[in-house]
Amino acid sequence: MAFTLINARPSPFGRKVAIALREKGLAYAVLYDVPWGEGTCTPQYSPLEQLPILITEAGENIYDSAYILDWLEAKYPSPALLPEGVDARLEAGRRRLLGERLMEIAQSLIFELTRPQPSDPWVDRQTRKINGGLAALEAMYTPADRQAAPLDLGDLAVATTLLGVEFAIASGLSPEVPVLAWRGAYPALTSRIAALEIRPSFTDTAPALMDVNLQAVVA
Repeated sequence: MAFTLINARPSPFGRKVAIALREKGLAYAVLYDVPWGEGTCTPQYSPLEQLPILITEAGENIYDSAYILDWLEAKYPSPALLPEGVDARLEAGRRRLLGERLMEIAQSLIFELTRPQPSDPWVDRQTRKINGGLAALEAMYTPADRQAAPLDLGDLAVATTLLGVEFAIASGLSPEVPVLAWRGAYPALTSRIAALEIRPSFTDTAPALMDVNLQAVVA
């Protein structure tokens, strides 16, 4: 079966799906879109008008990155992107939750900081959340067995989030945000992501710039 993935080049959400497809050996073509741009095709395939969207060969539209990953794991369980055993799956789920929520919080913080008059109390609260989430992940990735474990959906969420915010800052999509400078500040996280980002599934899906006007989006 060949899939079509509607994606945006810098999107960490779409990158999660692309990596999962590669790890599972599933063929797919990519259609790049900007959901808020003129002539966008996204509303034709998702009632939420958000990317990514996975279109099956039968024409079924699967949307929302978290649901797409669950759908792929259910439909194509081998090779697995979840560990065996209840406790191991719950641990992976907690890392996945932290990775996904950190992306949401980081995005909202970045958007707030691009406004003419950001709210200092609100920025402080989001900063505390990010510090807390990164500290929790650092503790979870410190054990040697976690460093050497096979890639799972928890790793996928954490790595694409942290690499995504790193790309956004380095490429100028985001202002410098000290709390998001994770590389080196969290040794266990840094080590795990350094090992993951050299995998072909990661190098083949590296983010890239598109025609995105962040000020126009958040104004």
